[in-house]
Amino acid sequence: MLFGALVFSAVAACAGPALADPRLDEIVYQPYVQNGVGELELRHGQQVGGATNGELTTVVEAAYGLNDRVSLSLVGAVHRDAGGPLIADRVGLESIVYLGQLPRLGVDTGLYLEYTHGLNGATDVLEGKLLMARSAGRFQGLVNLIVEEPLGAPRGEGFASYGYAASATWRTVGKLRLGLEAFGDLGDDHRALGRQGAYVGPQLKWEFRPCGAPAEVELDLGWLAAVGTDRAEARSQFRIGLEFEHHF
Repeated sequence: MLFGALVFSAVAACAGPALADPRLDEIVYQPYVQNGVGELELRHGQQVGGATNGELTTVVEAAYGLNDRVSLSLVGAVHRDAGGPLIADRVGLESIVYLGQLPRLGVDTGLYLEYTHGLNGATDVLEGKLLMARSAGRFQGLVNLIVEEPLGAPRGEGFASYGYAASATWRTVGKLRLGLEAFGDLGDDHRALGRQGAYVGPQLKWEFRPCGAPAEVELDLGWLAAVGTDRAEARSQFRIGLEFEHHF
């Protein structure tokens, strides 16, 4: 409970009158890896209302657990700016490495690394995340601290940017989890910290296995309200994810 309270206290403190635009494909990652488990994930995020109404990103990701500590994924994404055409945005390779549990705190940690090659004029990017998770009974809190570095940007424009993704959910009936999630900025090399904007809202996660299906399915739904001056960009973001998981 304390971990979740700290997560959303930090979110509330950062959410203020500044501009932020968390990537629509962003999710809150867990630090855990399952040996021999293959995953195929489809996820979609879209701006609703405001100046960026209709902007969207759709991602396809295929992942495999090499062992109990390391997984590798291939990622591809398409993107559409508000009022623009749908174009291929990037392809990339990502990995999650489980680091272990922090003594006495009960917080599991992991490291996320991703290289993406930009398509159709998009910039190549290196991204790293510190992944943290804390479970207590039916509660699970997740926090990702994010750094993103563009590659090949013009001199003076290639600032590293910082952000966070966080969720707090409770298991209700079966494998249905309900809670809150938040995505926001923490500034960049030009202007770090300060009062930043965010998108915050309810989350639903449900794991189930359809009758006779060889794979387990996870559905992830979120509707996030823009906070502060982000409301000039969009009133909200709609996010949906569908993951198919099979043990080989």
